[in-house]
Parts: sequence; structure tokens; C-alpha cells
Amino acid sequence: MVENTATIDVIEQSTGPLDILPETEKNELREMLQQPKETKGTVDFEQQVWEQDIRKVIQRWVPNEQEAQSIARWVYFYSVRFDLSPELMLSLISVESRFDHFAVSNVGARGLMQVMPFWKKELGSESDNLFEIETNIRYGSAILRYYIDRYKTLDRALAAYNGSLGKHKYPNKIFTQMRRFKATREDSI
Repeated sequence: MVENTATIDVIEQSTGPLDILPETEKNELREMLQQPKETKGTVDFEQQVWEQDIRKVIQRWVPNEQEAQSIARWVYFYSVRFDLSPELMLSLISVESRFDHFAVSNVGARGLMQVMPFWKKELGSESDNLFEIETNIRYGSAILRYYIDRYKTLDRALAAYNGSLGKHKYPNKIFTQMRRFKATREDSI
């Protein structure tokens, strides 16, 4: 699927111009998108318990146990790295792709967190694969963190993430889903 300027125009109507981000913001986002140097063998007990519990919850959508484990692992990892609620991230994934890491929207957004490909060219690496679980969750989490910092409220950040800034339907869908993952609106950031 080829991305076009009409798609970017629709997104910019809701979020503001994408190509005039101050260079400092672009650099911050690029830095956030850098692949972390993972420390092997440093999984804490809380992480192990959370991953095991959430794997059972998401198996409804992800019957493959290895895939469910990978999603749980990277959601936890990036929720810590970007200071986001893992339940918020799971809710966003549930609404955006129903946990299908090969999902493609009608405007070309890809993967679990439905990341638009222009983010790769703008801030990451064009060789990044948005269908890869870790890569998609890394991009989606960094973008969400960026919008939270930019718009100061979770409602506005979620609407910007979805391209519907100023509307409440999408954020409300996320908040409703969060109950499924045992979180409240106040726990979300």
C-alpha cells in the first residue's frame, strides 16, 4: 500500500503539521525510537507475573502462545521505557488492530499499534518492519509518549494518535477497553 499526501493531509488536519516539528522535537523522537540495548536476564518478578497474567487475557485474540508472550514482553518493556500504562497500550492495540500484528488499515497504518509508515522515513529507519511486534510497539509507544508530552492530556494525545484531535469517540473507546485490562483512566499515564 502506497502512502500519499492526501493521507498525510488528513492526519495533519487533526494533529498539526508533521513536517514543521522543531528540530529538537525530531531529535527527541529519533532518540526515543532507537532500539534499546536489552539487558538479558534482568526480568524482575513483577514483570514475570504481569506477563504471565496478561498472556492469559490476550490469548482470546492471540492463540499462539509465543506471539502472546512476545506482545506481553514488549508492551511491558516499552511501557516502562516510555512511562506509559501497559493497560493503556494493550487497550490501544485492542482497538487499533485486535492484536493482529499484520493488520493494515484503509489509510495504510500497519501492525499492532497501527503506525503510519511515514514515521519510519521521518524519524526512524526506512528498513524498519512495522509488522514486527517489537518494532511496532516501540514506534507506537514513542509516538503516544510524544503526543502525551505535546498535548498534555491523555484525551487529546489519544485523539491525535488516531488522527481525530478534538473528538472524544476514540479516546472513549480506549478508556472503555482499559477496564478489560484492569486499569482505570487515572492509572493510564
